[in-house]
Amino acid sequence: MNRIALYLIAVIVAVTLLLFTCTFQVRFNETAIVTTFRKIGRVVKEPGLHFKWPYPIQSVKHYDSRVRVLETRLENVMTKDSQLVIAQLFLAWKIKEPSTFFRVITSESSADKRLNERLRSALGLFADYDFHDLLAASTEQGGVEHSNLSGLEDRIIELLRNPTDQAAGVESAYGIEPVAVGISRFILPENTSKAVFERMKKTRETIAANTSASGQAEAERIAARANSDASTIESFAKARAADIRAEGDREAANLAAQLARNERFAIFMQKLQALEAIISKDTKVILPTSQWPFDMLVGPDGQPIKMAAPVKLESGN
Repeated sequence: MNRIALYLIAVIVAVTLLLFTCTFQVRFNETAIVTTFRKIGRVVKEPGLHFKWPYPIQSVKHYDSRVRVLETRLENVMTKDSQLVIAQLFLAWKIKEPSTFFRVITSESSADKRLNERLRSALGLFADYDFHDLLAASTEQGGVEHSNLSGLEDRIIELLRNPTDQAAGVESAYGIEPVAVGISRFILPENTSKAVFERMKKTRETIAANTSASGQAEAERIAARANSDASTIESFAKARAADIRAEGDREAANLAAQLARNERFAIFMQKLQALEAIISKDTKVILPTSQWPFDMLVGPDGQPIKMAAPVKLESGN
C-alpha cells in the first residue's frame, strides 16, 4: 500500500514537472519569443497559457510591451549663433517588432545604450537654430503658438525614424518604435545667461519701439482720414447752404416782384407781418387804433373786428 502511494506521488510530480516545462504564461503587457534550438520559432502576443517543447528544445524570452522612458545625460551643445547651452533629452519608446529586437538587441540595457547614442547624435540639430529662435514662438496655420523647441523635438524623433545618413531607422534596425522625444532640461551657463538676457532686452525694446511707431503712424492715418471726412462734410454743408440761400433769394425775388405789381397788397402783407410780430395772446392795445398798422383791427363801422386771438382795443384820443 505504501509502495503504491509512493508510485502515485512520483507520477504526479513527474506530470507536474512535465507540464511546467511544456507550458508558459504570457501576461497582458508582455510579448513572448519562442525559440527552437535558439532560433526564433514564433512570436506570442496573446495573453494566457501556451504550450511548448521542453527545454533545451524550446525556450521562451519575455519582453515588456509597455512604453519605457530613456533619459540622456546633460550634454553641452552649441547653437548656430555660437551660444553654449546644456540640454538633456528623454525618449519614450516601446518594442514594436519583438523578433527584430531579439535578433539585434537581445537585452533592454543594450537597447538603452544604442538609443542613447542615437539621441546624442541628434543633439547636433541644435546647431541649426539661433538661441533666440529656440525660445521664440511660432504660429501654425490653426493660429496656435508653439515654441520652436517643440519643432526641434519633432525633428529629433523624425531623425530617429529616418536618419539622413546611410544608417537605418531605429524601427527597422532594432524593432523599436520611438513614441515621443522631449527636452527635459535646458540650462544656460552664467555667461550665456547674461548675454541672452541683454539680447532679449534689446529685442523687446526694438519690438516696443516698432509697436510705438506703428501706433503713431496709425493715429496719424486716422487723424488725416478724420480731417478729410470733416472737410468733405463741411464742403457739402456749405454747398447745400448756398443752394438753400439761392433758392430763398429766388423765392424772395419772386415775392418782391409780385408785391411790386400790387402796391396795396404789399402794404396789407406788411401790416399783417407787423401785427403778427406785435400781437400775442390776450394782447391789450391802448394806442389810437387809427395808427398804422392797428387800423386793420377796426372795421369800416369803427368797431373792432373779431380776432382768432383775443385782442382788447381801447380808443385813444
